[in-house]
Amino acid sequence: MGAGYMRYMGVLLGGIVFGGMLGLTLASAFESSEKAVASNTKADGEKKADAIIAMAEQFGLIVGPVTEDIRKELNLRSAEGVAVFEVIGDSLAEVAGIKVGAVIAEINKKPVRNLDDFGRLLAENLDKGNFTVGTWEPTNPDNQGLGQQMNFHFVPKRVD
Repeated sequence: MGAGYMRYMGVLLGGIVFGGMLGLTLASAFESSEKAVASNTKADGEKKADAIIAMAEQFGLIVGPVTEDIRKELNLRSAEGVAVFEVIGDSLAEVAGIKVGAVIAEINKKPVRNLDDFGRLLAENLDKGNFTVGTWEPTNPDNQGLGQQMNFHFVPKRVD
């Protein structure tokens, strides 16, 4: 075996080792970057949910997503909307007549399928006032959500 062949093998093996190490380094960096993005995305999602919850409280509601258990309990067709867990006294939500146990299905005739929809639509309308909130309410659990009956609540613009 000549010196050229040995040099070739050394470069080839060095390249494989270097390439393998580089591949491992890149894979580790990519994995770390994916974890950071997932962590940031989760943190961003939690921040967004916290902002929506805070805005709901400003409106006068303690809310949460409609889970499958809530859907079954309220006899709803689908697990969509936002469930009202509490109505804060002397708030716009109380003035509008929204009740505990209601499921918010729309705001100003636009569907509310989840907390993100609720937050976006509430943000669009809360400062302006004079909007409607459509809810399924627990007044008659036997037919709630059936027959397309919905209660509408007028939210007036609050004047100081």
